[in-house]
Amino acid sequence: MTVLIKYPYYQTEKLNKDFFKRKDQELTNLDWAKWAGWFDTDGNFSHHYNTNHKTWQSEARMKLKDRQPVELFSKIFEVSLRYNEFKTVTPEPYRKEYIAQIYAAVINQKKAKWFTKNIFPYLIKEEKKNLAAKLLGYRPESKDFEDWTPDEVTHYLATATEGDGDIQCRSGKKTNYIRLRINSSDVQYLSDIKYILEKKLAMTSTLSEHSIYKTQEGMKTRYILCIYCSQKNPENLPVLKNLIKDNVMTLDRKKQRVQEFVTHAP
Repeated sequence: MTVLIKYPYYQTEKLNKDFFKRKDQELTNLDWAKWAGWFDTDGNFSHHYNTNHKTWQSEARMKLKDRQPVELFSKIFEVSLRYNEFKTVTPEPYRKEYIAQIYAAVINQKKAKWFTKNIFPYLIKEEKKNLAAKLLGYRPESKDFEDWTPDEVTHYLATATEGDGDIQCRSGKKTNYIRLRINSSDVQYLSDIKYILEKKLAMTSTLSEHSIYKTQEGMKTRYILCIYCSQKNPENLPVLKNLIKDNVMTLDRKKQRVQEFVTHAP
């Protein structure tokens, strides 16, 4: 594993006090909603016993094939950015071997607890809430959907789509359209997102069953939440325009697809 950006691993009470003070002034509710979108999809919380050091370890980790959001996470929360390559295979039935390229950054110990406490109100997926509560040792209050602001929902939608979603932008003879999709085997999670998008952003979307696939835990069903916008049906366009504002999306290759559609929209 190669260290691309290095920050000190050790923590002291004085260093943490300074870090928490600076970041509490710098970061806002919109930042926490944005990182919640990433952690509900591609982030992870863990609290485990390290047999080598004989201590309990608390970690909040981002690990992706895309460097850009992990590097942003690394720089904002001042943790090292690492890169690794390893051989792996695609899931059944394809079984194709390839070289995985992964970027990773990990917040640990007291900084992990501070991060998790701040992000918890905006986590939507129950599985991630349970892992976060285990890390903290208690369960904080989630923010009621009725109390989310439209901007918070927009920031969450941006990164949840970047994490477990895809964006397609196509042109036809008579119309241009864009489709944003969020994929998950957790239908309740997608149902909750659908609800808050309708409630706070007046967005229309569809939720459907897509396919059944095999995992190490057994067979699962993939569901898709789909957000569609076209020149003929532009009701979701205002939210798409907000997605491409500064400091909302974190992955340029997906942001560019939204920008492409918005640029040619009426």
